[in-house]
Amino acid sequence: MKNYNINIRTESHIAETLKVESHDLTGLRVELARFVGELLKDHAELVWVDEDWQIDVTDESGLILYIMQISAMETPATMTKKA
Repeated sequence: MKNYNINIRTESHIAETLKVESHDLTGLRVELARFVGELLKDHAELVWVDEDWQIDVTDESGLILYIMQISAMETPATMTKKA
């Protein structure tokens, strides 16, 4: 099995968050998708702080293999209204 890192990059910081092992790249992509799902579930309020997130997987040398991007934004219909 090879080792990989899942990283979160936002405007305010870069964090290496999870070390994973995978036999193949298909399994690695599935692991990335699961991680992003859990990240959104557990930290949904933070998406609105840093509105553009990049979650990527790097190999041991730091080469980025896969990227998932999350963008959250208000529209003109909600910019003037406060909850």
